[in-house]
Amino acid sequence: MQVLIKTKQTHQIYNLQDFEKKIKWRLNVIFLIFFVVGFVVIWRLFILQIKERNYYSAMASDQHEIFQKLNPERGKIYVANDLFVSNIDNNPNLYPLATNLNKYLLFVVPKEIENKELVLQKLSDLFNLRRQALSVEEKTILSSEKTAEEEDSWALYQEWSEKLTKKDDPYEPLKHLVDENQIDEIKKWGIKALRWSKEKARFYPEKNIGSTLLGFVGKQAESGVLKGYYGLESCYDKVLAGESGFVRSELDNTGRWIALAGQDFREAEDGQNIVLTIDRAIQFIACDELNKAVKEHQAEKGSLIIMEPSTGKILAMCTSPDFDPNEYNKIKDLSLFNNTNITESYESGSVYKTITMAMGLNMGLVTPFSGYNDTGEFKSSGFTIKNSDLKANGWQTMTQVLEKSLNTGAIYVAQKVGKENFKKYSQDFGFGQKTDIDLCGESIGNMSSLEKKGEIYLATGSFGQGITATPIQLVRAYSAIVNEGKLMKPYLIDSIIDKTGKILQKKEPQMERQVISAESARLLSSMLVSVVTNGHTKRAAIAGYQVGGKTGTAQIHDAQNGGYGNETMHTFIGFAPLEKPRFVMLVKMDKPKDVQYAEGSVAPVFSTVGKFILDYYNVPKDAKN
Repeated sequence: MQVLIKTKQTHQIYNLQDFEKKIKWRLNVIFLIFFVVGFVVIWRLFILQIKERNYYSAMASDQHEIFQKLNPERGKIYVANDLFVSNIDNNPNLYPLATNLNKYLLFVVPKEIENKELVLQKLSDLFNLRRQALSVEEKTILSSEKTAEEEDSWALYQEWSEKLTKKDDPYEPLKHLVDENQIDEIKKWGIKALRWSKEKARFYPEKNIGSTLLGFVGKQAESGVLKGYYGLESCYDKVLAGESGFVRSELDNTGRWIALAGQDFREAEDGQNIVLTIDRAIQFIACDELNKAVKEHQAEKGSLIIMEPSTGKILAMCTSPDFDPNEYNKIKDLSLFNNTNITESYESGSVYKTITMAMGLNMGLVTPFSGYNDTGEFKSSGFTIKNSDLKANGWQTMTQVLEKSLNTGAIYVAQKVGKENFKKYSQDFGFGQKTDIDLCGESIGNMSSLEKKGEIYLATGSFGQGITATPIQLVRAYSAIVNEGKLMKPYLIDSIIDKTGKILQKKEPQMERQVISAESARLLSSMLVSVVTNGHTKRAAIAGYQVGGKTGTAQIHDAQNGGYGNETMHTFIGFAPLEKPRFVMLVKMDKPKDVQYAEGSVAPVFSTVGKFILDYYNVPKDAKN
């Protein structure tokens, strides 16, 4: 079929089918263009709204919201009995020793301030800032601490005044960790230039209880990152801190984000949570009793560790005096932050006689009933060592050596053991080396005196002088004795879990070596029960139970002038019950003022805390008692 189509210029005849084909082709091209454009639009929306939603959400928010998305939430530190839960924050068996609270960062947009003086006045009233420098008279009247406080307040007022003056500045942080009630008050003012956003603050519900074990988190810097100092907060800072996010993009001339420019965005990854072997109830009682005893006896400081001998789990660890990690910045004496249970070694005194006796028993050189003639003193190289009771007791058994804490008896056993064997057993018990407990800053102690020539060094070492050990080394060694000679590795961290409660790492008890035979260990454990029952340590007894242990009252070495002074270190290490002991406890006190021997200072603390533990665990009383 042909169609005549008439134009202004000429007349042409077209085939109708060819005409229809051309129309169809043109329509297809148009549809293809629309399809491609539509696909590009949909793909771009997918990128913006789904794939890179977080990035563009951040770009659409203000500067501080971006800042929040880049900083992770710090992991918590828990004590626990049951980890297999789906929601750890609602688990009654998980209690946080270190957690996070919602606070606010207060900031200002200086370019939006209408009345600087009004804003500054309201802020200084709310936060009690000083508005003028201290006068000479005020500096004379006020204490040094109050003067420093007032000067800091005046400096902050000046700093805020300067920030409010920056007319073209879009963002100036004023104060971190602002309370919600203070933000509520600011809301009432209706000042648009003042703004705030949520941020996390570290919080320790138990305050001073176990503070040197935990450490603390330092002040937030401008980056908002929390950093751990001392204790677990420092040792496991990377685990707890998580991973910061980042954002990168180009800016225009006004400093705004260019959405279509090259960009990269990653949200922060929250820190992991740590679950401790510490038992909250035992920790509270132990630390509280230690604090009371240190105060009562006017001691310089004190330490306490409770260990489960069959596993190596630490159930409690305290020092005194302690501090409130929520207010760590109020502490002037930085030594209070140290966990002396692991960082400081000392001459432990007569508690080491138990270690010496373990050597003799295991080598078959003595028995609980074998004896020697006590003349009351030992002489060597011009030195004379006497018993603490200044008596010559005559014939004494090895059990009586421990009961009466006879220096000459410990020397007698050490001489039979010999210096090389004495060094070897001391090392096998873990002295002179780290225990590798999961804390940082551990001291190894000092056994170097045993390398010196002369029998005097072996003699003094036999009753714990001339050699030093840390409390954690001592409590582990005693735990080996009551654990049938098996030396366990002490540990504090039970597991590491994520925020859903999923276990990422789990620790298991680890036996390091068999130090003495099970038979020797049982004999020595029974001898230590006799020490509490019949010896100088009756105040460590717990009614209804067979309790074992040994005191040590060691004179303190004078590093400057040499020799030993009148000040002493008191230590008691004990366990209960005799059959399948549930705990080994060390209590130490430095330089108590009102008592001469450890029986009157640290032994009663052991008894009080030990009774609580046995009742807490519902341990049946011994039928023999």
